[in-house]
Amino acid sequence: MDQRPTLLLTGATKGIGRAIADRFAPHCARMALIARTAADLQSAQQELQAIAPECRIDIFPCDLADTEAVQHLCQTLKSGYETIDILINNAGTYLPGTLLEEPNDALEHMMAVNLYAPYHLSRAVWPQMPRGSHIFNIASVASREGYIGKGSYGITKAALLSFHHSLRHKLKDKGIRATAILPGPTWSDSWAGADLPADRLLQASEVAEAIWSAWQLPPNAVIEEITIRPQLGDL
Repeated sequence: MDQRPTLLLTGATKGIGRAIADRFAPHCARMALIARTAADLQSAQQELQAIAPECRIDIFPCDLADTEAVQHLCQTLKSGYETIDILINNAGTYLPGTLLEEPNDALEHMMAVNLYAPYHLSRAVWPQMPRGSHIFNIASVASREGYIGKGSYGITKAALLSFHHSLRHKLKDKGIRATAILPGPTWSDSWAGADLPADRLLQASEVAEAIWSAWQLPPNAVIEEITIRPQLGDL
């Protein structure tokens, strides 16, 4: 796009989300950062404003596991943004546990964040997305492969990938691109304290760079999926 875009980003304050915000902020006219904790959003807003003074940065605290909160957020975004050029459904949650022994509500909680929130946000804002705009859904290598201790997480990410393919098919004639990102193990708070070499996991900035590269393609081309793993493979 010739003009600086407006970007909506969930899970914007940590890990991959924060790396995406860092990568895109200097090139955007406006960003809406969505995350659960208001204090984290305020810190991110201040830090990003320092590196991207020409970008208007709005923050929206929202617990994406809360259905009513998500619906309210959707209404706020629909009324507050005339045009949205990039939507990145990045927020996700992982509750460890084996499929048959995990708490009864584990699947429901992860499904709310990992699938229902992207579903509702995408449906809410796509009418404001012009031709050439782009939706990114951050799935996982667990979308396609089973991993010990990640049964229900994999179910939710597989559902997100299925949603992505349906969305891509529905929006292609409207000129709206859709890309699914399937990262392997990536450094984040969940790996804090792990005694591993830095290059054994992906850096969040590497995933953000893949997203940036997909966005940079001309509007007549789309990368439908990106699978990105550490060179040595999954753990």
